[in-house]
Amino acid sequence: MFKITQSILTIAFLIVLFGNCSPKLSKFDNLLDGINAKPEALTMHRDSVRFKLDGAIPLQYLRSDVKILLYPEYSYGEGALRLSEIVAFDGAYTKVNNEVKVESNFVFPYLPGMESGELILKGLVMQKGRARNITSKKVADGLYTTPLLARIGQVTPDEPIPSIGVYMESDFSQIQREVSQEFTVSFPLASNLLKDNSLDNSDGSPMISLVNPGKVLKKITVTGIHSLEIQELDDTDVALRRSEIVGQKLRTLINNPNIPVISTIRRQDWFDFRILLAEYDGITPQQKEEYYKIILSEKAFDTQLREIQRLKTYNQVSRALFPKLRVAKISAVYENTGFSDPEVSASVYKLLNEGNSLEGFSKEQLIYAGQVAKRLKEKEQIFSLLNETDKSELSLNNLGVVYLNQAQRELNLREKNQLISKAISLFREANRLNPNSYSFYNLGQAYLLRGDYFEAYVAISEASSLERDETNEFLRFNEGLRGAIDIINGDYKLATIRLNRAPENESNLFNKGLAYFLAEDFRNALEAFEESVQYNREYGYGFYGLAMVATITDDKQAVFENLSKAVERSEYLRERSMTDLIFKKFRSDPEFLEVYK
Repeated sequence: MFKITQSILTIAFLIVLFGNCSPKLSKFDNLLDGINAKPEALTMHRDSVRFKLDGAIPLQYLRSDVKILLYPEYSYGEGALRLSEIVAFDGAYTKVNNEVKVESNFVFPYLPGMESGELILKGLVMQKGRARNITSKKVADGLYTTPLLARIGQVTPDEPIPSIGVYMESDFSQIQREVSQEFTVSFPLASNLLKDNSLDNSDGSPMISLVNPGKVLKKITVTGIHSLEIQELDDTDVALRRSEIVGQKLRTLINNPNIPVISTIRRQDWFDFRILLAEYDGITPQQKEEYYKIILSEKAFDTQLREIQRLKTYNQVSRALFPKLRVAKISAVYENTGFSDPEVSASVYKLLNEGNSLEGFSKEQLIYAGQVAKRLKEKEQIFSLLNETDKSELSLNNLGVVYLNQAQRELNLREKNQLISKAISLFREANRLNPNSYSFYNLGQAYLLRGDYFEAYVAISEASSLERDETNEFLRFNEGLRGAIDIINGDYKLATIRLNRAPENESNLFNKGLAYFLAEDFRNALEAFEESVQYNREYGYGFYGLAMVATITDDKQAVFENLSKAVERSEYLRERSMTDLIFKKFRSDPEFLEVYK
């Protein structure tokens, strides 16, 4: 008997307990029917989602002992974001004769994954000390995130990683591709004997360097010369012998049949004397003019020689200058591979890695090496060296762009953020040295990579302000990115203006179509998306845009045809289209499933 009574009491206690905590009370089941979300289709605007709860609670639920609480909640993935608590009605303080209006505005931040969520309105009725749940109501299903389609250099699955940022470049088109070096070999009077039988300098070093960083020896010309002294003039072959002996030494030294050594002479010629006379400061310009008048005349060489011998300054000039004409002149021509060889960057990188000196490479050659380097690691080493040896806005900016692209490829979030921070620091330093549009543009790209759209827009706008010429190619390029950020910021009309100035390529044309679409100018959106497709038919976004426009006109055939081409070209668009609200009404159609086969 005791056991039976105990069981009955336990059951009774549980009934009372669960009755008090019942999740709903049948008479309040329809309390939320008159409350809805506006708009019914939630839309991402800038970095947040905005909506309004609007409606009324009928009089039948409004008793003096009732308090009604509402809880809007956005549920997505495995979590939920409770947005607020609304005291819709409190009978203890509010006396009513009619329904109670519910009007509340909400803003909550957009977070990745929310596009597949739903807005749920939950409620709680407090009555006589009891809390009873109201049957929840779905007031919005999913979230439009169309602005996130804007292309700003993002990395998406199965698509090539785009390069971001702009390097400053130097124009090397006018750089001399061949450079020459001149050397002079002196001889005794009327002789072709070499001192010590060598072509070494006074310090014992070779007169001609066969190995020069960034230079390759191509050819050598040896010109034998005689002086105007009587002993040299009487020996008609001395100039030739000088040329031949030096040429022979050079051929032995070079030991390379592919490098020609050409021997030539200048005999009874005033060219070399004129050069020496121009540099000689032992006589006045007027006295020099007397020599020029004679040697530039059309008279025979012997006549000219006799005439200068009569000049008052002849003895002085002959003693000072004639011995300097007992020479052979060497002209060594080098190919300037520092500005023509695409492998120069790899050579510089190799020297850096091996810890070897880069002495002999000029600043310009290092800039060129960094400019033509193909790998980011090579560019990093070269521009880092330039920052150590000859810091400039170019070296700072370009090293920052290297870090940007390394961050673009980095999977480790901590490493990625460190690279972005280093890039930002370099761009700021470049602008402190010399404010320039390139570094401000790149600063904006760095902030975009960090997801800071406000700071990105400020920096990129500053880049535009530094370019005054409306036809400037960089300004047009900058406006393309600025327009893409306008889309994300919700300034769709402004985005169309900027993107109409941008260079025409598949991504800018798609962004322009997207801006027109979001501004509800569907005719221009259609035109821009078609232009994107025509520019590059392998770019899936143009087809995706055409499918979006087709949803507006309910052209099912165009939706499926263009969507099929888009998902075929992009795995990212394939996955997105499966949850994109814009295609929701077409998902029940069997043809929609065919798109993914």
